[in-house]
Amino acid sequence: GAMNSGDGIAVGWLGHAVFKDKNGNELFVRRMPSFFETFPVILLDKDGVVRADVPFRRAESKYSVEQVGLSVTFYGGELDGVTFSDP
Repeated sequence: GAMNSGDGIAVGWLGHAVFKDKNGNELFVRRMPSFFETFPVILLDKDGVVRADVPFRRAESKYSVEQVGLSVTFYGGELDGVTFSDP
């Protein structure tokens, strides 16, 4: 359901998402502003190297979530301890 019930008060929180690649490196989400209707998302490692992406055009992706074996684990919130590894 919606996190916001219309009165500005949050009624739920899924948790803090931590993304990792198949080698266990923690990845950090960045959104790339563009002039298109969508905003490509990239995931960087601690050194700022692109390790995964959710591209504008999937056919052009080198580091798609599916290709790099990305996983996300939630800490705290309603999904505490849950890991997703299959997009």
